[in-house]
Amino acid sequence: MEIFGFPAGPFQTNCYVATGTAAMEGIETPCVIIDPGFGAFNVVRAEVEKRRWKPEAILLTHGHIDHIRDVAEAAKYWDIPVMIHKADNSLLSDPSSGASWFGHLFDMESMEAYRDAQFFDDGDEVKWAGLNFAVSHAPGHSPGCVMLRAFDGGDEVLFAGDVVFNGSVGRTDLPGSSPEQMRLSLKNKVLTLPDELIILPGHGPTSTIGDERKNNPFLQNLD
Repeated sequence: MEIFGFPAGPFQTNCYVATGTAAMEGIETPCVIIDPGFGAFNVVRAEVEKRRWKPEAILLTHGHIDHIRDVAEAAKYWDIPVMIHKADNSLLSDPSSGASWFGHLFDMESMEAYRDAQFFDDGDEVKWAGLNFAVSHAPGHSPGCVMLRAFDGGDEVLFAGDVVFNGSVGRTDLPGSSPEQMRLSLKNKVLTLPDELIILPGHGPTSTIGDERKNNPFLQNLD
């Protein structure tokens, strides 16, 4: 598995591009884009051209504008499908419905809606670019938050979106969020994962489940 990631936009939202396919001379390597936020399209385009990678899908951990801002542009440019949980699809098809007061930070007037998404749900497994993604619906930060556990037969990582961060968790004071659902997601979906699993969060640095189990105050006393 090979991954590159970078923070994009005013909220420094992590965008990732990943592949589980070995490079072959003369052939573009398929890859998948996860959460292309504001400004991510140009960075991804430059990087994949340099690496001779070819995006074949966009996967979204949820529908907040800082994670989806460049989806339509990227999907059109590479003519690739987009996947999101159905509960957050309205944020993708009508971004103004969820941007509220900070939409101006993302130049929402120039943003294209995306209305052709495919949906994944809890327990699904989707396969792109030589990777298997196990989908875990983990609402709380938003109704359609998911975590994507990616593996290629060897390496394994968790694209956690805004469910769990290094030392924190996604906020639950936004429209559509729920502190109780977040508590259940942390208890039943995060703490049940193996300690060695690497977390690639939606914001901030990487971590592991074991480190968060030990050090993250939001994961304490959930029983």
